[in-house]
Amino acid sequence: MTTNISNRNVAVKIPNSFKDVEIKKFVQQIEALILFKYHPNILTIIGWTLYGDIPVLITELAETNLLNYVQTISNHQNFKKFSLQVLWQISNALAYVTSHKMIHRDVACRNILCMDGGIVKLADFDLCCFCDKNGIFKDTMNNKLPIKWLSIEALTNGIFSEKSDVWAFGILCYEIFSFGSIPYDSMSPIEMMQFLEADKRLEKPDGTPDYIYDLMIKCWNKESKNRPNFIQINKKITSKLENETFKYGYLTLKKVFAKP
Repeated sequence: MTTNISNRNVAVKIPNSFKDVEIKKFVQQIEALILFKYHPNILTIIGWTLYGDIPVLITELAETNLLNYVQTISNHQNFKKFSLQVLWQISNALAYVTSHKMIHRDVACRNILCMDGGIVKLADFDLCCFCDKNGIFKDTMNNKLPIKWLSIEALTNGIFSEKSDVWAFGILCYEIFSFGSIPYDSMSPIEMMQFLEADKRLEKPDGTPDYIYDLMIKCWNKESKNRPNFIQINKKITSKLENETFKYGYLTLKKVFAKP
């Protein structure tokens, strides 16, 4: 739902249902957005209120989400640079989430909002949670979860961490470069689990740069400790983005004239 406040269009969101569990998740989302304050790549909260006993969240309004967008741009003239810019922004947002000792738990193209000027923002914090002193959150396995974006340890033991978000980031990369294809589309959850436990992974989408698929595979390492973290991912994408920008003749003078 949208409305206009002080000549500004905003999004107004209420819980999906009025069951206690849904309201609790919705309040968690509000609390997370308040905690994050302002970040250029995280959805900005404008305010919240109560309508009776129902919480109401007011945020900035997006044009569309990333899933809808990539499903329409298979002929994008500079798709490689576009995708790197998007992945840089998302990894930047997730590094910020991690710095607050939190885990998003629902990293997917549908939860990335596209704003004006090529800006994308991480949204939908319904499943977001704090981790313990070891960086872990143990789920009861009773919550509805995005099965095809879950890491092996989340699927088998309900264990979530920054590294389970990293796994989901790899799936998000697959979504982008397959122009919105559903991961493991023809597999049931049981078949998908067997597929992953056999050390098989999603195939490289046509046209995906080797270094991007290499990043996906690293994100899907069976051992969570061997996956990169979001700071490392962001640095890797920064390097590739600078190389891509250099092809067009643009680079900061500081980098051009830096002493070896």
